[in-house]
Amino acid sequence: MANTTIQLKYSDVTATPLSLNTSEPAYSNSSNKLFIGQSDGSVVAIGGKYYTALVDAATSANTASTIVKRDSNNDFTAGTITANLSGNATTATTLKTARDIGLAGDATGNVSFDGSSNVTLTVDLSDTGVSAGTYGGSSQIPVFTVDAEGRLTSASNTGVSIATNLSVASDTGSGTLALATDTLTIAGRDGLASIFVDANNTVLLDVDNTVVRTTGGTISGDLAVTGNLVVSGNTITQDVETVVVQDSLVKYANNNSADALDIGFFGQYNDGSTKYTTLFRDASDSGKYKLLTGGTTEPSAANTVDPTTFSTATLVANIEATSVLVKGKNVLDHANGAYDTANSATTTAQNAYNLANTNATSVASAYNHANGAFTTANSATTTAQNAYNLANGTATIANTDVTNISTTAGTYGSAAIVPVFALEANGRVSSVTNTTIAIAASAITSGTLGVTRGGTGFSSYTANGVIVGGLTSTSALTSVASSTEGHVLQISSSGIPTFAHLNGGSF
Repeated sequence: MANTTIQLKYSDVTATPLSLNTSEPAYSNSSNKLFIGQSDGSVVAIGGKYYTALVDAATSANTASTIVKRDSNNDFTAGTITANLSGNATTATTLKTARDIGLAGDATGNVSFDGSSNVTLTVDLSDTGVSAGTYGGSSQIPVFTVDAEGRLTSASNTGVSIATNLSVASDTGSGTLALATDTLTIAGRDGLASIFVDANNTVLLDVDNTVVRTTGGTISGDLAVTGNLVVSGNTITQDVETVVVQDSLVKYANNNSADALDIGFFGQYNDGSTKYTTLFRDASDSGKYKLLTGGTTEPSAANTVDPTTFSTATLVANIEATSVLVKGKNVLDHANGAYDTANSATTTAQNAYNLANTNATSVASAYNHANGAFTTANSATTTAQNAYNLANGTATIANTDVTNISTTAGTYGSAAIVPVFALEANGRVSSVTNTTIAIAASAITSGTLGVTRGGTGFSSYTANGVIVGGLTSTSALTSVASSTEGHVLQISSSGIPTFAHLNGGSF
């Protein structure tokens, strides 16, 4: 579309349009700015000759009201720059104003600095009140007081006091040990041995396998507990072949106060892979007892069984029950009902058998009567066939009578339908019907169908044109065409379709 021309809304006198639609552009030849409408109704400048002229006029020289650009050496000339600058100056002689650098607090000092040369700051430490001297010795221990800043605020000496005796106490006695002459002996007893390590002056106390440690251990002999044995762990492992329990009842789930735990026991077997089988009361299923096998998930430490990982096990036993539910139905109720129904059906069948025997004689008699009726009916059929043949010959003769024409009295044909007649060889109308008029388009070879009849109202149109409606609702259709590249179909101020280049209008 090399010749396409699209014109924006413009103005030669107004500097800024008062309003524009959202994303609608407009150009002012007065201010030389390009504007666009915002979604909030405002109009903003986004470009134009005004701004390109500013860019074109940019210079590295110190020229007022121009954009600054660097020259080929990345430099530019300026007068006064009002801004915060960062970086290093090429040269500096002194500070504009000399500054004092001082210390205050526990350390004091002051020096003046103007940048022309190096300076030294002399620091004076404040006295803390501690007397200068040496503290501590062979018979004295120094005692210091240190404040939060790490300074010694006081210092003194204290004499060394060494005890000569050591008091010793045990579960069954006590005494005094002279540190200079006596030796403290730590002896072992049953299950407990003492070991002295000379290298680090350490006495080790060790127990043998006859003592149970609080951290665990192994007892090689028999263990008899005459009191109650309380185990607070989560698992008791019994590596024995037989477990003998004197009590006849074993209590499980002692802490199941909210009916939240499954109660029962499970075992492990291997049929090629580890499996589990269990008999338990399912707390999550109304307390039903379940016998499962083939489980792939071991019941958890939280005392729950996941039935979805098990299969139903087979129980071989004699069952005595007041009800047996299968898929929610009581099988015993249905069995009892079936039994009663069967008993009733047996009685009914017996009665029917007796009645059938009684009626057998009557049936034989009825059979003889039926045979006689069949012979009579067969004779009547022959007579009827003869009557049919006679009637058929009569109908052939009657068909030539004028009174046998199958037509219905009435009016046939209208503006939308055509009557269809059937004539006999003798010229008589034997039937008449109506059929709807249907004319094929190929049968119409002349004339122009008007708009009110569903046509176009004209017989030809301009090639490559666009068909549009007429000036009125019943006027013939017309075509609008253009051979100019870039033309688009528009509506003129009079509401008439026309081809022309786009024109944005003015403001």
